[in-house]
Amino acid sequence: MPDCDLCQAINPDVDDCTLQRHLHAGQQRVVAASEYAAAVPTIGAFVPGYLLVVPTTHVLSLGQLNDDELEGLEGLAHNLADQLHQVYRRPILTFEYGLNLPAGRRICHGHLHMLPSTADLGEWLAARVPGYEIASYAQVPRGPDTSYITVRDQTGTLTCHPVPNDVFPRIRLREVVARLDPQIEDAAWDWQAHPFPELMRATVDDLTTVRPAARRATASRAGTPR
Repeated sequence: MPDCDLCQAINPDVDDCTLQRHLHAGQQRVVAASEYAAAVPTIGAFVPGYLLVVPTTHVLSLGQLNDDELEGLEGLAHNLADQLHQVYRRPILTFEYGLNLPAGRRICHGHLHMLPSTADLGEWLAARVPGYEIASYAQVPRGPDTSYITVRDQTGTLTCHPVPNDVFPRIRLREVVARLDPQIEDAAWDWQAHPFPELMRATVDDLTTVRPAARRATASRAGTPR
């Protein structure tokens, strides 16, 4: 989709895009890639190491991918979780709001959020939205008529919470994470108001440069202190 920011962000043939404008000139955007997905720093990286794992197929949610695409994306995400933990020495949280409602969000391309964080998003959701444990993303609702939220918590447990397509007010997962993680300012959740380009650039450097000392220094400054 030529007008999709995430399609442009993961396309190696695109030199200029919204994401690239937040990085240094010539700095690479994609920190890891496979046949079916790519990982980029998110605009609004309120902690270093905050990535989006984006399927190469333009879909509203991961549940619209086929089995091979889901397996490939999940494998990339698993490897990235290990790498993020090694670099930042913090537990890794992964979540998706699988909103199957066209024009229902600012970015209409499904993606996983991955970040070093202690936020207990799973517990917060369990108290508000019924959910169930699943073994892989292949078990999320696959039809266009049902949306869902998935959380892979810091222990690796993956939980799915079905939600109506048109639920209102919609849960803003970034906002919840910002409120639950004591290292993040509550107001930092809005990526349009707070893009944090310096942390985006640090994320790319941390994950594409093999420099253990530099990685330790970056890990020590992880988070946006209150």
